[in-house]
Amino acid sequence: MTVKGFLVVIMLVALLGAFAPIHADSCTTKSGYYVASLNADIDPGAANFMSTTVSNAESACNANIVFILSTNGGDGGSMESMVSSISSFQQWGGRFITLVAPEGAFAFSAGSYIAEASNSIYMVNGTTIGSATPIVSGIPTGEVNSTMAKDISAFANYMETLTSTNGRNSTATGLMVTKGYSYTDSRALALDVITAIIPTNSLSTALQALGVPPGTPINTPGVSSILISIFSNPNVASLLFLVGIFAILVDIFHPTLVLSFAGVAVIALSLFGLGTFGASPLAISLMVIGAAFIFLEVNTQHGISALMGVVIFIIGFLFVFQFPAASAAGAPGNASFSGIPEITYALLFALGAAIVIGSLYLRNIRAGLMKKPKIFDSSGTIGKTGEMKTDLVAGGKGDARIGAEEWSVTANRDLKRGDQVKVIAVDGLRLVVEKLET
Repeated sequence: MTVKGFLVVIMLVALLGAFAPIHADSCTTKSGYYVASLNADIDPGAANFMSTTVSNAESACNANIVFILSTNGGDGGSMESMVSSISSFQQWGGRFITLVAPEGAFAFSAGSYIAEASNSIYMVNGTTIGSATPIVSGIPTGEVNSTMAKDISAFANYMETLTSTNGRNSTATGLMVTKGYSYTDSRALALDVITAIIPTNSLSTALQALGVPPGTPINTPGVSSILISIFSNPNVASLLFLVGIFAILVDIFHPTLVLSFAGVAVIALSLFGLGTFGASPLAISLMVIGAAFIFLEVNTQHGISALMGVVIFIIGFLFVFQFPAASAAGAPGNASFSGIPEITYALLFALGAAIVIGSLYLRNIRAGLMKKPKIFDSSGTIGKTGEMKTDLVAGGKGDARIGAEEWSVTANRDLKRGDQVKVIAVDGLRLVVEKLET
């Protein structure tokens, strides 16, 4: 690079740096409401939706975000990301409002941390908030009490900091973590866990009570957020990984390339999902090693490699759910608020068994097919004689009856219809013949 080119690059970088913060100051006035609604688990897709919500609201210079929330909870990493997005909007000068609605909705577990990070929390009739005790896996043997107490204490401190920052009762929210308490709308208001109750069962009425103009659109997760939620689910991602392996394994025994391409695509989506979820490198490595052992079955062909591969893969899958403990500083880290559903265990072991049994079954089928004579094997005609049914120009193509079948034949000399010929070679699907001299 020349000196002139280098100086141009430096100037461009400087200009980009100078204009980077313009977005934060581009709004001369901030007003209006941006409304978003999430009725789903807290996962990377939800974190993506929150980030998009904040970005859109800032781009539109909206002073307020009303976030309609109903969730059972989710993973701590995504929750922390959402809290960070809320904090970013507040630092930009916006006001973030959580509305737990409609009737029957709840902000449980990770959802309660998101709510308490808000400037204001409103609940409609018949809603609930709380039950924020995390599920922390991977506690060393003999340290259950001390380690669990330390982790829960860290989450409690995190919750209390969020609550007190926004002027609400941190003692009551701390109990949602340490004791797993949940509060109905009226109890939450009495304890100063929320800002107010909007006495209605209607979502539109609740929004109007918050000052949202009628007709304001309610934004919901887009296609990208939904797909991220689907593929970042560790249960789905792990099962997709096994499905991809099985598809490629079937294609190895019965080549079509279609299943191989589909299998590679599915595995790629699975690895993307596991990476988005924050699965540890150890877990992903074990799953890849398990896959390698399963593919090794193609050469060993005794079932042991496939069985070992499935076992290693399942161990890796279980490691996906072994999260680091909460930090001593109180940041939640990548903890979880949900466990592994029993149906996932059933599907995982069923699919693993199918791979072991299927690999043996496919091997036996292939071995049987290899022993069968080929239906169109023309090599068996070499040495047989027959009669030309058409004329043939040297190097051209003609027809001859060899035995009881008619074949396409060629020869290095001219032949006439009725000539007696003998098969001397096979050229693809065509027989090479020569004239029998009498």
